[in-house]
Amino acid sequence: MIADQDLYRISSWASWVALVALVIAAVTITLFFAGAGAFWGPVNDVFDTVLLVALVFPVLAIDRLAGPAAQPWLKIVTVAAIAGLIMAAAGEALLVIGVIDLETSYVTGGVGIIPFLAWLIALAIIALGRGILPPSIGWLAVGFFVLSVAVVFVSALTLGPPLWIAAVALLLVMGGLFAALATTMASTADRLVTG
Repeated sequence: MIADQDLYRISSWASWVALVALVIAAVTITLFFAGAGAFWGPVNDVFDTVLLVALVFPVLAIDRLAGPAAQPWLKIVTVAAIAGLIMAAAGEALLVIGVIDLETSYVTGGVGIIPFLAWLIALAIIALGRGILPPSIGWLAVGFFVLSVAVVFVSALTLGPPLWIAAVALLLVMGGLFAALATTMASTADRLVTG
């Protein structure tokens, strides 16, 4: 078993990787849909894969950090989230190499992301309700859900500027969440090392 401080340090770096992958994925999908060329679709899928794999580490670290106070329910959510992230990442990778088609990747991604969304709810609970993490992480998780719903509703009405604004706001909140996880995990690892 990996030592706590090592897991938290890896989780910190993985959260930064997830943040970078998120930004690159957002740019490449924008280029793809803006008509810059089909090249950008697979590039987006590669960075989606990197993002999904990188998120496995913070999910593991939060479960470890929460400890027995949040068990067994968090363990169940953690295992499901990791399985979902791996399923979604595998679907994206298989799409890139041509093993599955786009419609099948919607299934692997859609089914795979659901347990991760449940994990984000758990993240909000342990940050806001249990005080295991800084409240800012909980509020960013809540913001993610609020803005996700906003993006869905706005996209049903328009594909114009209101949707772009909602999508950028969602991207900023996700980026903030990943940065908050990265800094929290790094400081937790530092505290364990320095005593």
